[in-house]
Amino acid sequence: MPPDPLTQKPDSKPGIRMGDGLSALSDPINAARQATERAHEKLDSKSADLVIVCVTAAHASRIGMIADVVREGLLPSNLLIVTAQGVMGSASELHNAPGISVTAMHLPGVHIHPFWLDHLGGNESIESRAAGFSHALGATDEMRAVLFFADPFSVPLVNLVPALSAARVEIAGTNGQPEPIGTIIGAMASGSNRPGGNTLYLNGEIRNEGAMGVTLSGPVRIDAVVSQGCRPIGGPMVITRARGNLILELGGHRAVDVIRETVQMLSQDDKALMGNGLLLGRVIHEHKSRFGRGDFLIRNIMGGDEESGAVAVADLVRAGQTVQLHLHDEQTAREDLQLLLDGQRLYDKPAGAFVVSCNGRTDKFFGEGGHDASAICHAFNPIEDGARKAKSGIEYDPDAGIPLGGLFAAGEIAPLGETIFHHGHTVVAALFRDPD
Repeated sequence: MPPDPLTQKPDSKPGIRMGDGLSALSDPINAARQATERAHEKLDSKSADLVIVCVTAAHASRIGMIADVVREGLLPSNLLIVTAQGVMGSASELHNAPGISVTAMHLPGVHIHPFWLDHLGGNESIESRAAGFSHALGATDEMRAVLFFADPFSVPLVNLVPALSAARVEIAGTNGQPEPIGTIIGAMASGSNRPGGNTLYLNGEIRNEGAMGVTLSGPVRIDAVVSQGCRPIGGPMVITRARGNLILELGGHRAVDVIRETVQMLSQDDKALMGNGLLLGRVIHEHKSRFGRGDFLIRNIMGGDEESGAVAVADLVRAGQTVQLHLHDEQTAREDLQLLLDGQRLYDKPAGAFVVSCNGRTDKFFGEGGHDASAICHAFNPIEDGARKAKSGIEYDPDAGIPLGGLFAAGEIAPLGETIFHHGHTVVAALFRDPD
């Protein structure tokens, strides 16, 4: 049953609050009701300012009915729904099965600006496109974050993401140089593998193409944890000839020969990991003398041509850029995410998280279910003393972690440094906190 406004308790806690609910019920209406009730109970608020619902393909044809249930139960000022291959809630994940995830947010004082991005095609310059996006996003110097969702079949990411990054308002930083305001975190819908098969819902409007989202401005802090989960192999190399997405030469030698020689020098264990794909990391900031974690934008190597010596990558490249080969394995993915979460423990415990993970980071990759959701949900649990850890029979509390909701995407959108990029193989967590 939906909550009764006459018997509800008044808001009992100050500041930002979040609630999450996950349901695996096969009936979409019952599933939406179950997930909504769980989220409402954890939210501890009469109504929600923002609700994000992620549904798997099994429920995609009932988006309108699901929206009615969520609106009745949470009274959201803004409601977004997106279809996905998999969804997550708290420390659990559901893949390729009926699933609904509900993430509800109480954001006092935060201005929420919903938007659709139209006119995504054309031959406009990045500057012109960015100006239009800035207006659509409602970007001001109070902007803290944009939560963004798009259909991968109808949105030209090559042109879209750089313009989105440039659309953020800039102010003078401490060094007098312009710095962008806010961040952008998003997902490419993954509920279908055909054009027109995904569904985007925003405040009563349903579309099967395009892009939508909300801009959050005012008293909220949103920290982005971006874990690409890859490790470098070989050494840095400079592109000396390139054309479009083709690397023709590395260090003055045929690219295909240089990469072959690097691969031949790998250990047998590393060669076995190439079944996950050989990746290329492109250095983001060339001025550094050394490159480490977070300095590379990871891209897929699509293939090589023996005749021309060229190597194709899933990115536009140019001469002068520094690149390095990378491997993607579950141990590195675990360690990378944990290291980034350890850094976040230095700050206040988040009110909750919204997570976008690559649809390849499933139990098939990690060898266990729920890795990303569980790691982020429980990252901020109090550390138990040694005596308590040694006791047997201690009951596990599934509600001990932070509220968490999210989806598995066909591509992740998130920052590295001050620039927004389109990612793969990556998990992105937006951590919501009260402002300092």
